Amino acid sequence: MSWKDMLFSEESKKSAKFYQKLLRLLDSPARKKYNNPDKLIENAKIEKGQVVLEIGCGSGFFTEEISKRVGTTGTVYATDIHPIAVRELKEKVKLLGLTNVVVQCEDALHTTFPEQSIDMIVLYGVVPAPVISLKDLAKEMHRVLKPDGVCAIWTVAPFWRPTTIERYADFTRMKRIYPVFRLKKNSNISLQI
Repeated sequence: MSWKDMLFSEESKKSAKFYQKLLRLLDSPARKKYNNPDKLIENAKIEKGQVVLEIGCGSGFFTEEISKRVGTTGTVYATDIHPIAVRELKEKVKLLGLTNVVVQCEDALHTTFPEQSIDMIVLYGVVPAPVISLKDLAKEMHRVLKPDGVCAIWTVAPFWRPTTIERYADFTRMKRIYPVFRLKKNSNISLQI
């Protein structure tokens, strides 16, 4: 079993225990001092009624705020590749009564979402990561976004820029609302994959 498979599976009890501790840490109230979810989601510029795909939702630290922003007429698809994150977030969503949130297990590089079905993608705290091909991720995000759809990216890596994503998919970088990068899918050109 590769280290990537071990990290994202429940087969290893040690890995599962580590991941559950990580989820608790990511959802810690103390984290809000440093990564204010209200402000970070505000900077994505989500609108009421949008269909938002949250990639790598983990503990759901940002999910509740995204749910508030899309309102009752919008939908949030909170996705993660790890079954433990999905299971725990489903419980949290149920507990919070978030009726506009759908939590599902998805590989961000090969999702089950139809082409051009998403208004906005929220990619917070996910990249850069050694187990994620930015080339493949860029192509998949481009595929599922509607024309003129937006991808909002936030990372804790201080000097990271979305240049690889722009290189492999037809996005235009919008004005940055610090610390969130926003990339708009160009609607006039289809991507040749």
